[in-house]
Amino acid sequence: MARRKNMQRRRVILGNTFTLIRENGLDNVSLQMIADKSEISKSLLQSYYPHKSRLINDILHNLMSTIFHKLSSIEEDTNPYVKMKVFIYTLLELGLRDSGVSRVLDSMFKDISTLSKWEEILDNWLRDEGLHGKLGDDQQVRIGLTFVVAGSANLYAKRGDLGIIPEQIADIMVRTFLVAFLNEKPEKIEQMSHEGHELIKTLDIVSVHAAINGMFEPGKDIFC
Repeated sequence: MARRKNMQRRRVILGNTFTLIRENGLDNVSLQMIADKSEISKSLLQSYYPHKSRLINDILHNLMSTIFHKLSSIEEDTNPYVKMKVFIYTLLELGLRDSGVSRVLDSMFKDISTLSKWEEILDNWLRDEGLHGKLGDDQQVRIGLTFVVAGSANLYAKRGDLGIIPEQIADIMVRTFLVAFLNEKPEKIEQMSHEGHELIKTLDIVSVHAAINGMFEPGKDIFC
């Protein structure tokens, strides 16, 4: 019972934080604002989340997990790097279409600990796909993920100045990983890029957006 109440309270806190950041941006949201919206004291909030970065990390985990789940209908035999391109595109496209989600992403990309969480989640995904051992040892994989995640975050932050769109960022990220860390042949990379593009054309981004909007509703599984 105590654990259920704990999770219910975390759900409320995360949902309210997500809403406040979407409306105001992280820099304009204080722990006191989150506590007030959640109808709890600041000290109680800090017993769950001492720092905003912890909140951001849990929101990121839920955001990415929700997208992974919505993309689970992609055929199992689809190349994992094609899936990775579609996933990254989906996340960034949501930011482009929804200014509130964009504020959340901007906040995440500015936080070093959150970028590390990105890397951790992608690293776990590679393990789940059975690819981790094929990429080299743990250090090599960490270096690769650190490089492409930080680079993609920078491209997203400068997308307006560079005139670059989400699919291009996703393509650059996956291509870089394949070239620098897997030494894949150019023709295979082109094939995977094309397959990712074709999948993106069939993606129901409206359905994914709806799932993001409702990811902290009662009854939904949350990660924290």
